Amino acid sequence: MWLGPGLETVPFHLIWVSLAIVYGLQAWPLRWAVTACVVVAVVTGIPLTSHAQDGVIAYEEVTEIPLMSVLFLVMVWHVRRRIAAVERAARSAEREHVAKRMQQRFVRLASHELRTPITVARGYAEMLREDSTDARIVEDATVVLDELSKLERISGRLLALAAAHDAQGTETVDVAALTHRVAKRWAPVAGRPVHAEVAPAMVVGDEERLETALDCLIENAITHTDSPSIVLRAYRHGAWAVLEVEDRGPGMQSWPASPLDDRSDAAGAQHGLGLTIVRGVVDAHGGELRFGGARSGGLRVTIRLPLAARALSLPV
Repeated sequence: MWLGPGLETVPFHLIWVSLAIVYGLQAWPLRWAVTACVVVAVVTGIPLTSHAQDGVIAYEEVTEIPLMSVLFLVMVWHVRRRIAAVERAARSAEREHVAKRMQQRFVRLASHELRTPITVARGYAEMLREDSTDARIVEDATVVLDELSKLERISGRLLALAAAHDAQGTETVDVAALTHRVAKRWAPVAGRPVHAEVAPAMVVGDEERLETALDCLIENAITHTDSPSIVLRAYRHGAWAVLEVEDRGPGMQSWPASPLDDRSDAAGAQHGLGLTIVRGVVDAHGGELRFGGARSGGLRVTIRLPLAARALSLPV
């Protein structure tokens, strides 16, 4: 800047741009940034002022010194705000992660601790029912056994819920074969026909968790509807593998009136833990869960999962 009168604005701007780049690569403490700004402003301002006094440049050129200083400090302010926002987001995510981990640990421990007293109580209730000749006692023991069976199912669902978010399988899952197997397994116990309509589709994930999700949807259809039949579908649609469970029950009329995409919590309260487990499995696989009316008038629950990479290259 001293040696090139008339060209001093070029190195002047390069110095400030370099300072901004260096600060952008590694943000310094605020005191250091202000000090650097003052030092650079003084060092670059002296030759500019000298050249202005000598008439080499107009005095208007000197106004760039405070302008560049202000611009640099504004950049520092924005960078520090962004860093603070990122840190807050990281702390919030960490707190949420810790809370979720503690919740899952509590659910696992609670479910595990429930098993022993339920087993003991079931043994005594069965003994009372078998050994008693009093019809009233037999009837009461049967009621107790029924309630204990519900507690066992709830305990199992809680364990499934805790495990749903941990689905980290990296195996390639043939969802067509999975759907066909699930339908075949449920057919003898559903009390109604369970059909499977499948086409080839593969995803990367946890086959056991995906099977649990389908089980929950089928169990909800059996428990909460009087549908004469249940249909399971698996097929490929674009870059997605689609799983559907459709019944011929009351359909969307049995669901809350909130927006369709926001029904998971309300539906979970109405239909037990099943849909909450399904939501956890789908989220862990990076998929989508949707609810809609079926052509038959019932409810169609759709799970969309990203196709496996090697499946994308295959023809539809």
